[in-house]
Amino acid sequence: MISHGFLKNIDAKGDYPLVEEYLKNRYGDLEILRLRQIHSDMIYVDATGEGDGIIITKPSVGLIRTADCYPVVIFDEAAGIAGVFHSGWRGTEQKIVSKGIERMRDLGCRDLKSVIYPGIGFCCFEIGTELVGRFKAAGIKSECRDGRIFADLKSAILDELKNGGVSEVTDNSCCTFCGGGYFSYRRDKTTARHATFVAVTN
Repeated sequence: MISHGFLKNIDAKGDYPLVEEYLKNRYGDLEILRLRQIHSDMIYVDATGEGDGIIITKPSVGLIRTADCYPVVIFDEAAGIAGVFHSGWRGTEQKIVSKGIERMRDLGCRDLKSVIYPGIGFCCFEIGTELVGRFKAAGIKSECRDGRIFADLKSAILDELKNGGVSEVTDNSCCTFCGGGYFSYRRDKTTARHATFVAVTN
């Protein structure tokens, strides 16, 4: 069985104790796998390290933290395999979600489903001119509004999921910058984080 969730505003100190306490209360002695996130396309399978994606193939919990970047959960219930990916602008530029899908298919996944949790929206994600060309090359839409440039990470992630053949996508996102009550690094320069997890329980 696979389950997942987004823990809003649980990690106000920018650390893991409250998150891990919640997960241990929910999942007992299952191993909790977390990363030292570095805004990369590095993905681990049943292991941890420096990177931004975890795929689990046995009973355990994968965990990431975000405060504007998009958390993306992908899973195949029949295969008993799940992944969680930290897709900020660097991860989206490097197509970490596409690479995660490819790795999961190599592990035997056939019917992938996905959930996208809150991240910074097209309404608020302002970028500098130096990123426009890079984003265009990576398939990330941007537009100019009143002399300011905004980019759309979520639509690029949705394209990755569609192009990867994910059969069902649930969009549980809203904008962390203006959506109300969310930690936002871009807005507040905070070290506080939300947590997103996925668990394989049997």
